[in-house]
Amino acid sequence: MIRIWLFILSAAFLIAPSAAEARKVALIIGNSDYANTSRLVNPANDIKLVAASARSAGFDDVTIAANLSVNDFQKAMRDFRAKADGAEIAMVYYAGHGIEAQGKNWLIPTDAGLKSDLDLPYEAINLDRVMESVSGAQIRMVILDSCRNNPFGRSWKSGTRAVQTGLAGVEADDVLVIFAAAPGQLAADGTGANSPFAASLAKRLPQPDLPVQLLGGAIRDDVLAATDGRQRPFVSASITGTPVYLVPRLGQAPTGNRAALEDLMWKGAVAENSASAYNAYLAEFPKGKYATQANENAARLTKNPKAAPTPAAVAAIIPLAKKYTLSNIRVECVKLTGRLGLGLPDQLFLRFNTGERFPEGSREIFSIKRGESWVVDRNFAFEQPVSFQLREFDDIGGSDNIGTVDIGSEPGTFTKTLSGDASDYRVTYTLTVG
Repeated sequence: MIRIWLFILSAAFLIAPSAAEARKVALIIGNSDYANTSRLVNPANDIKLVAASARSAGFDDVTIAANLSVNDFQKAMRDFRAKADGAEIAMVYYAGHGIEAQGKNWLIPTDAGLKSDLDLPYEAINLDRVMESVSGAQIRMVILDSCRNNPFGRSWKSGTRAVQTGLAGVEADDVLVIFAAAPGQLAADGTGANSPFAASLAKRLPQPDLPVQLLGGAIRDDVLAATDGRQRPFVSASITGTPVYLVPRLGQAPTGNRAALEDLMWKGAVAENSASAYNAYLAEFPKGKYATQANENAARLTKNPKAAPTPAAVAAIIPLAKKYTLSNIRVECVKLTGRLGLGLPDQLFLRFNTGERFPEGSREIFSIKRGESWVVDRNFAFEQPVSFQLREFDDIGGSDNIGTVDIGSEPGTFTKTLSGDASDYRVTYTLTVG
């Protein structure tokens, strides 16, 4: 599949595809008028802005859907799945209430009552259904401007497995997922007609020379600047490293994007490891920083198409990603109500938005009382800033989130205070950025 994309995209550098050659479809959903919880003002404006931006970006089929009931939401997903089947690019944008519960993310229709978390499968839309709706496209994008508070969870019975703020990270193959805020954090509606996230998305979608692989990073920078660092969009991406453009290239890319584009093309060429892939890189960057390796690899593969990458080519990829190392984690119990209000120890574990859990076993925990500390005897390494939750097993077999720590991207030693489930904890950790 990557070899086919390299050929197509190399040709795209010379000529722009016509509508007949490439089909891009988008579903833009905004839920504002909720019957049983707080009304949201901005989604009605955001979907108009994003839809206009999608059309400017070359999407030739843009569907706008507002204030969807659960039945209408399901129908919209089903209809869009048929449109997305065989498309070059399929994108779903959702603005509205969204929550994490039962270990899953849910988008909330306007008629949801949700008296209990047990009602979620019947009254809400599992994010997995949205993923399925774009599964037939070659490039799949899901954009969620829904990281708001849980408007129903406060009325649910004690022990319900839900978080009060934000959504959880997801792991999805071949899908670009952009969250308006980091896992466990809230997204701002903003003071204007549009949310900061929607405003940035609308600005970036039609931007020439911006590969979709760099779209989330550009939005992240915009929103961080617009909110003075309070809101940090999060990207979960597992798609081809070969640049994919929404808007045909118009001459040379801006200098700032040029370096990132070169790294992206080189990474895709090494992953593909074919003479045509390296030649595509050389056609775009004949004097690039990887040009010597590209020429050597192309010559070698012309003689032997199945040859492995050279050590230099493999090593050249390594500098592309930063390494974020989390160490010296110490969890101190400051206040403890205890299970059943009897002062019994809390049963703790850490859950990262990447899906990783510590301790690793599904029932393994660390038992702690007031005044005691848990020194986590392990370091954790990631290729992007992450967040983690301090979670406690409850009395009915689930777990509750005591608090979420967003590690950010600045190195140093930090202390955060987490207050949740009638307990207070002080979490200290060190972040090293390589």
